[in-house]
Amino acid sequence: MTVRSVRLRVSVHATEDEEKVVAALLNVIPRELRGKVRIEREEYEGHYGNPILVLTITVKGEDAESVLSYILSRLSSVDKRLLAASLEERVDKEGSLYFRLSKQDAYQGKLSVYESDDVIRVSVGFKGKRREAMREYKRRLES
Repeated sequence: MTVRSVRLRVSVHATEDEEKVVAALLNVIPRELRGKVRIEREEYEGHYGNPILVLTITVKGEDAESVLSYILSRLSSVDKRLLAASLEERVDKEGSLYFRLSKQDAYQGKLSVYESDDVIRVSVGFKGKRREAMREYKRRLES
């Protein structure tokens, strides 16, 4: 089973510096891929009419494998254990894994799992069924 894709999404609120959010987003991927990726921009209007920009990077194939390996290599052992222990809730029926990283930590060059707002949302697609994906995620998190 291999990684099919990795998608990173982050919101930029009107009070935030877009360049800093882009820097945080790019810190989630290996340095050698940062110049290759394309950042998609979508503009929305918030509940109170405030502008919200959503930035998305989608990486596929071998580059996606590199991104997942990079993220996992930079997470603390505590974060890896947290993800491993909560895989049932984080993996959908297609075998895609979902988790969030702290936007603030990413800006500072550190990756950490964060379960609140102000996050970079990560979704990982694998080739294979849920059961196979669960085994593979567990293996990667425990190595």
